Amino acid sequence: MTKRMKVEYLSPLSTKGFSMLAEINRPVSPSHVTKIANSINRMGVIRCIVVAELPFIDGTNDKYIIDGQHLYHACLRNGVEIPYVTIDIKDHEDLITTLALLNTSSKAWVTKDYLKAWSAIHTDYVLLNKYFNTYDIEVSQVAEILLDNTCSSKHICAASGVYRTLKKGTFRVGYEKAAVETFNQITDCLKIVPRMDRMSNKLFIATYVTVIRTLRAYNHAEFLDILEANKDKFKLATLDPNAYKKVMMSLFV
Repeated sequence: MTKRMKVEYLSPLSTKGFSMLAEINRPVSPSHVTKIANSINRMGVIRCIVVAELPFIDGTNDKYIIDGQHLYHACLRNGVEIPYVTIDIKDHEDLITTLALLNTSSKAWVTKDYLKAWSAIHTDYVLLNKYFNTYDIEVSQVAEILLDNTCSSKHICAASGVYRTLKKGTFRVGYEKAAVETFNQITDCLKIVPRMDRMSNKLFIATYVTVIRTLRAYNHAEFLDILEANKDKFKLATLDPNAYKKVMMSLFV
């Protein structure tokens, strides 16, 4: 049987409001607050915000907004009572999982939201953000290279395992030193290969990493010279992974 939650009300004049999860949740957008405030003026407050006590964050019994931070600020702006329900959160993992579930019903989280949230708990996500911000490589590919220094073309799909790993909070860095070397090699190649559309760039990176991992010996400087002389071949390659692999392999013959 579904548990019925008790709705309580906070006065907009209360000296003790609710705290924000600034390092985990999305930042407040003033323009979005304005839209909700206008809606409240017309129809009133039609839903509650969700709060929880999180003593594992700061050791206090303060209530933090889990969902509805824009509604909270809109109510404050309009000077109306703030309806809220309180839920139980047991730890950091439960907190982020709950945040993601609640945001699915409103404005779904995207990958960068998960990265920000998990970075507050796991240093592996801090490293992932660092390298994602440093190199001009898709976050899924940065993650896979950091994970096991591979990069499969099948992970170009947004529903792939690497995205699920990022969202679940189970991503862990496995080969940081080797990954940084790979990132630098990719960066060198992308200075030569003509920039194409996003998917083509992702496929080039995946193909390059996959092929060089199959070689017994790889001389990066020599490969760059060969790539420079054959870079136009990639303009003709299709979005077929086999076509890209064929072009890439031809450079080693």
